[in-house]
Amino acid sequence: MRCNAARTRTSARPSVVFFAATLALVTACVRAPLKSPEQAMRKAMSLPSLNDDLGLRSLIDGLQADILRLNETGDGQLAFGPAKVSRLDYAKCLEFLLDEAKQDPSGERFRKALRESFEPYEVYGRRSWGEVFMTSYYEPVIDGSKKPSARFRQALYGVPKDLVDIDLGAFIRARPALTALNVIATEQRSQSQLLRGRLLKETSKVIPYPARAEIVSTEAPKGQAAELAWVDRIDAFLLEIQGSGIVRFEDGTEIAVGYAAQNGQPYVSIGKYLFDVIPKEKMSIQAIESYLRSVPEAEAQRIMNLNPSFVFFKQQARGGVTFFGSDLVEGRTIATDQTYFPKGALAFLEFDKPVFAGPKELEPVSWQRATRFVLDQDTGGAIRGADRLDLYWGRGEAAKQSAGVMKNLGRLVYFVPKREFLDRLATKK
Repeated sequence: MRCNAARTRTSARPSVVFFAATLALVTACVRAPLKSPEQAMRKAMSLPSLNDDLGLRSLIDGLQADILRLNETGDGQLAFGPAKVSRLDYAKCLEFLLDEAKQDPSGERFRKALRESFEPYEVYGRRSWGEVFMTSYYEPVIDGSKKPSARFRQALYGVPKDLVDIDLGAFIRARPALTALNVIATEQRSQSQLLRGRLLKETSKVIPYPARAEIVSTEAPKGQAAELAWVDRIDAFLLEIQGSGIVRFEDGTEIAVGYAAQNGQPYVSIGKYLFDVIPKEKMSIQAIESYLRSVPEAEAQRIMNLNPSFVFFKQQARGGVTFFGSDLVEGRTIATDQTYFPKGALAFLEFDKPVFAGPKELEPVSWQRATRFVLDQDTGGAIRGADRLDLYWGRGEAAKQSAGVMKNLGRLVYFVPKREFLDRLATKK
């Protein structure tokens, strides 16, 4: 299906023009949902440009991490729509590419290997094949305390002891009459279908875990979950959206925290409730944060409570660990829906990145075309479907500035080894 959206000219600032056009495009002529993950990709007619705006150093590091994790996970397959490749075979293919990249810093041998030994597979897309709606995320560094205070009033909780997982998939397999329940989406970060609930020990019953409003007003997890740190409530809310970050204490020490679980409630973006105060074309993480800090605390909390999902964290030895188990790679790690896209795979992304006049600006003055290799290593509760992508921008305020305004249409292509290439590698065992 093809769709041509109407375009208009305007004298507004470039960022306003871009967002207005993007919002019109991403809401028009969205394709029908997929019936099967095998429809999520198809072989593309040609390879993308393969020009990388970041250079190869970080890509080499990312490939090494992917190879390690693919070998560690062992048995299993990566699915590129109808094409299937074993994890171990794909790791061998990446090892070949890694050797080529190391031997030639210009990247030409790496690109030549891709052209000769791999096939491009384009994703199902939003309005057409290859097209994705992309946002971005970053790793925040926020101030915090080891004890609650007037400033730091929200706890970052560990996983509560009364939070239980209900393996919905197992119930469906045991009782096929429950198959209809399969339509309710389950925890995105789990490999299985599950629901989350609260175990009432006195009655041995499982009920839905409280939504955000009850958790923050009654401190529902208190006594059931470790308090990893105390932080500003708005910082805590934004940290949940990003999934991981660094908490810096008043004595200068730091801890890294990452996603561990959530309360089983659906994720709801609060941005759609703020269109009366933030125009659609100016909606961004920065604009939302600025508004939340401009209103009374009770009103800010009411708005945040419109998202019933609540994230529980775990302390990590290091920051920036992906769902795949590798470290985040600045500008290269992408988060996608694991139902449709393979973790550990190499892909290529084309998109427009923002250019700002200064470090404090909330809106970009222009947009610049970017093309680069990316690594599918992460996922997220709001990243659903075969047309969504979240790009990891980096750590800290500069990354936040760019990530916060990303809501672009991009193009995503995966690399699948050719059959004859796989056979050739097999003979070298």
